[in-house]
Amino acid sequence: MRIYNKKNFAFGVLIALLGICNLALDFVTGEWSLYGGVLVLLLLFFGVGALYRSLSLQLSREDKLEERDERNRLVTLRSRSLSFQLTQGLVFLLMIGALVAGKLSDYQGLLHMGVGMAFALSISMFVELFAYFHYEKRL
Repeated sequence: MRIYNKKNFAFGVLIALLGICNLALDFVTGEWSLYGGVLVLLLLFFGVGALYRSLSLQLSREDKLEERDERNRLVTLRSRSLSFQLTQGLVFLLMIGALVAGKLSDYQGLLHMGVGMAFALSISMFVELFAYFHYEKRL
């Protein structure tokens, strides 16, 4: 048996192991729920499916062609860019809200959360700036 798509194989193994661990944890704790059962079934389904696709030559070729398709790459780049911008905006709004609420209520915990979000926002902006300079020099 040969692995034709190592990325899909690693994903399948990881997801299948998560499903098995979740099932084992349910057995050990004895806490059964409908949501836990559905989660285990979905994890095992997607894990085994990814494993099957990674071991099939024809399906692995289809996956690689789909991954290399220009339109799919453009959609992925645009969706990641938009999600990054939205995340930065949301972190900024949460930071402002936490700082204002902390100042009005005089609760130090909210101020600390606001400062932590400001730190995370500044890191993301610096990383974005460095990535821009990196690709500007390379392309």
